[in-house]
Amino acid sequence: MSLPLLEPLIPESQPLREQAAGLFSSAAGLGRHLHPLTLRAVAELLRTVNCYYSNLIEGHNTHPVQIERAMRQEYAPDSHLRDLQLEAVAHIAVQRLAEGRLEEEPGLNVCGPDFVCWLHHEFYVRLPDRLRIVRDPEGGREIMVEPGMIRDYDVRVGDHIAPPSDDVPRLLERLAAVLDPANRSPVEALAVSGAVHHRLLWIHPFGDGNGRVVRLLSDAYLRRIGVGGAGLWTVARGLARRRDEYKQRLAAADAGRWDAYDGRGARSNRALVEFSEFFLAVCQDQLQYMGGLLEIDGLAERVRGYCKAREAGAITDPEGLAGREKFTPGMTRLLIALIYRGELPRAEVPDVAGTPQRTARRFVQRLVDEGFVAAETHRAPIQLRIPAHAAPFVFPGLYAVA
Repeated sequence: MSLPLLEPLIPESQPLREQAAGLFSSAAGLGRHLHPLTLRAVAELLRTVNCYYSNLIEGHNTHPVQIERAMRQEYAPDSHLRDLQLEAVAHIAVQRLAEGRLEEEPGLNVCGPDFVCWLHHEFYVRLPDRLRIVRDPEGGREIMVEPGMIRDYDVRVGDHIAPPSDDVPRLLERLAAVLDPANRSPVEALAVSGAVHHRLLWIHPFGDGNGRVVRLLSDAYLRRIGVGGAGLWTVARGLARRRDEYKQRLAAADAGRWDAYDGRGARSNRALVEFSEFFLAVCQDQLQYMGGLLEIDGLAERVRGYCKAREAGAITDPEGLAGREKFTPGMTRLLIALIYRGELPRAEVPDVAGTPQRTARRFVQRLVDEGFVAAETHRAPIQLRIPAHAAPFVFPGLYAVA
């Protein structure tokens, strides 16, 4: 029985708790000066960005523009790219579902096996059979991954020999009991977020998709404990930008005790602390990055700069938009107003754009077509969106990989 091999689950380190307290405090003010609907527009974009970086960690490069097109059911003719798009659409669907569950079930134990298996099920049930086939690295046989089902065979991932399949259910129950965020303060829960991430990967409960499920779980965990700026930053971006270090630190945290002073469990407390410190440092880095970009005047100025470049025709082919008309000053005025106000009633659009009503309607339709504006109905107020093709101008470095 490998249950004792899971310990410790709680990294023992006072500096780690102080690091978590600082992170929790700095997250509280993220985006505080922006209109809630503008923040929602940013969060919509970052779902795509989160998916993009999670895919990169898996070695799958699906650009956010391609992901957005897939969300509109516009799939690439190339079969490989189309499969990556299907994978991305499934990922974003699960993000949305998880956010919904957290709103409806505020006491949900996101570390519980039910939730972990649910994440896996909701992702894989959305994939065609051909994308659920994996090859056993030991025996070479092909295995069909069953959505939400814990593996019933033993696996080895690189140097990591995962626990025997018979032990997985009890290991998951132990992890759920000890790391349930309801059992500790929000700051304490944040301090162990890296341990949740690592230990679930160490258990390796599924035949495939463990990394993706764990990153989805980490997003849900941070939301569950109330870390500020939910949806306005993504830990996957930080992990992908430090991918090699991330994988090295994951492997290091698999280690057994270094010596008699290294905690009381079978695994190394020091290594778990180091991974947890790394995980929180990645979170802090992403918070600081987005915090600097979400200052309202700076955001408005970057959007204005992008619009002026479009007015001048300096951006003629923004990711496949060749042949589109230039922006007009009226369109620029609309987008800047939306940054500050979040939405505009239809009746106010002509005045803000400085154009007759018919021209204003045409401007709105163009902005809808390019993904800058959305509305629930043709009479509803228009709301801001930030399309993936414009994101590198509005949020410099958002797609950059170090």
